[in-house]
Amino acid sequence: MNRSIVAIITGLLVLTPLAAQAGPIQNRTNNQQHRIYQGVKNGSISPKEYRRLERRQDNIEASRRRDVRSGGKLTQGEKHRLNYRLNRLSNTIYRTKHN
Repeated sequence: MNRSIVAIITGLLVLTPLAAQAGPIQNRTNNQQHRIYQGVKNGSISPKEYRRLERRQDNIEASRRRDVRSGGKLTQGEKHRLNYRLNRLSNTIYRTKHN
């Protein structure tokens, strides 16, 4: 029983920095994810385009998690780089939905 308590506490300590950085970047990621799903639902995004957009979205999210784990919070440079990538993906989502 003590091991399970230690495992739960350790898990919470590991995930706390990730939750603390949810903020605006995570909100943008969620919003873009919703835009992609809406495009699939209404047929403006094909299955192939969906896979490509999802892969890019996953790569951005993996970068964010990696950046947070490395220092506990995002630096200004990391925020700038993630926002730049999110802006590019947002433009791609728009162009894909309207082609």
